[in-house]
Amino acid sequence: MLADLHIHSIHSDGTNTPGELVAIAKANGIKTIALTDHDTVDGLDDFLKETEKNGIRGIPGVEISTSVDGVRIHVLGYMPDRRNQKLNDFFSRISMARTENTRAILQANIRRGTITYSWEEVQRHFPSKKWLCSSHVYEAMLKDGLYKDWSQWIPFYYDYFSKKSGVYIDIDGFTSREAIEVIREAGGIAVVAHPKLIWNDSKLVELLDEGIQGIEAYYPEHTEKDTDNYLSFARKHQLLITGGTDWHGMVTMNQVTIGDCGINDSELNLLLGKFKEIDNPL
Repeated sequence: MLADLHIHSIHSDGTNTPGELVAIAKANGIKTIALTDHDTVDGLDDFLKETEKNGIRGIPGVEISTSVDGVRIHVLGYMPDRRNQKLNDFFSRISMARTENTRAILQANIRRGTITYSWEEVQRHFPSKKWLCSSHVYEAMLKDGLYKDWSQWIPFYYDYFSKKSGVYIDIDGFTSREAIEVIREAGGIAVVAHPKLIWNDSKLVELLDEGIQGIEAYYPEHTEKDTDNYLSFARKHQLLITGGTDWHGMVTMNQVTIGDCGINDSELNLLLGKFKEIDNPL
C-alpha cells in the first residue's frame, strides 16, 4: 500500500479542491494522503472532513518554501497544530512576500514586453486569495481568454517566471532553520522535501544541525539511484522516510497522478508513531 504524502490544492498553487483530491485518491485506490499546501493550512479543515467522509486516512500537512542565496529548500511539515499562532503569523509574512514576488516578476515581464496583462487583472480573479503565484497569473489569463487551456502552462512558467526567464527574483528572508523551528514548535514533524531539487546534497548535513526529522526519499524526479542514496542517508541519521507525487492538478510538473509515488505501510507507521511520541493534538 502506498501513502501519497505530498499533494497541493487550490488553497495554494494546485487546481483541485480538497474534495476533488480525495475523490481522485479514492478512485485510484489510495488509502492515505496528506495535504501539503505551500505556506498555508487553510484547506486542512475541508480536507480532513472529506477524507473522513470517504474512508481515507487524511494527514494534515504543509510545505514551507525557503530560499537563501539562490538555494531553494522546501520543508514539509506533517501534523502541526494548524491553529498555532506563531505558525499562522509566519504564513502571513511569507504569503505577503510570495505575492509581492509574483507581482514584481509580472511587472518585469510587462516592462520588457513579454506579457501585457496587468497585476490588477490578476487580482480581479482572486480577490480573497492570501497569496498569488505564477500559476494564478496564468489562470487569470486563461479565464480572460488569452490561453485556451492548461497545455501551455509549463512553457509559460519557464519563459516568464522561472530562473531561466531572465527576470526571476528570489524570495529572501525565510530560512530552512526558521521553517523547521516553526513546524516543530507547532508540534509537527519537519521533513526536507524533494532533496534532489536542492542540487547540493551537502545542504542535507546542514539541515541535520537545524533539526530536520525526515527526508522525502520517494519523489517522481528521483532516479532509483537517488532514492537509494536518500534512503541510506535516512538510515545513517535515523531520519523518517516520506514520499509523494507533488500533485498540483493541471499544473503538476511530472507525469504522475495521486498515488503513483509514496511510502509503504511500515514507513507510514514510523511517521505516525513519531507523532504519537510528540503527543500534540490535531
